[in-house]
Amino acid sequence: MFKINYCDLILDGIKEGDQIGGPYQLAKIFSNSLELNNGYIEDDLRKRYLDWWKADAFDTGPTYASVFNKIEKGMEPQVAVKKVHEEFGFNTAGCGPAHRATPLAGMFNIPTDQLITLAKKEARITHYDVDAGNGSAIVIMLCRYLLEGKSYYDAQNLVSNDKDLKDSWIKLQKAELKPDGYIYNVIFSALHFVKEEKTLADAIKFSGKANYCSIIFSVLKKCMTINSYERMQDGYI
Repeated sequence: MFKINYCDLILDGIKEGDQIGGPYQLAKIFSNSLELNNGYIEDDLRKRYLDWWKADAFDTGPTYASVFNKIEKGMEPQVAVKKVHEEFGFNTAGCGPAHRATPLAGMFNIPTDQLITLAKKEARITHYDVDAGNGSAIVIMLCRYLLEGKSYYDAQNLVSNDKDLKDSWIKLQKAELKPDGYIYNVIFSALHFVKEEKTLADAIKFSGKANYCSIIFSVLKKCMTINSYERMQDGYI
């Protein structure tokens, strides 16, 4: 039976939903780090992010750009992240980590019960606000559960009742259908388009030049598609 590379699957989803290219490039960097190290190695990943920043980075988002600009000038990484958070008015709850870190869901040698912790660590490379990491973890866990063969609604139920994500899920339910970059609005909008069975073209039109929720929508739909395909191959449907 044909063996699926789930990291590549997720990258395909990101690429289809990404109309500019920066999130896809960052996700490729992360995926390469995961595969070459057979897991998550933060120092390696940070170096790869920095190398791309020094070379030909584009469409990184303002938080990433500000953090790595400071690191390039010699500031300690953790100090840079906190300093940018302060300079941005304590507003770094963006969707960048949720865009670039989704390949974690496809790295099946990393146990499911470690993904939330790793998602939060990865987000903290650039985004100090804990909501950025929690939102990233929600997306990654939804993707992992779908890839494990669970239905979309079962995946939602598992994430919403996870002890480490319950409070974040409540915040998500209070979010708005908006094309901005606030992580919970981005996820809320993506899930809305999934629930309403909208197309990727619909999500892209809604996202506009901001390019936010269409990426999350596309990744989730890709995971749902492969879920259905594998169930069919196994004789479940």
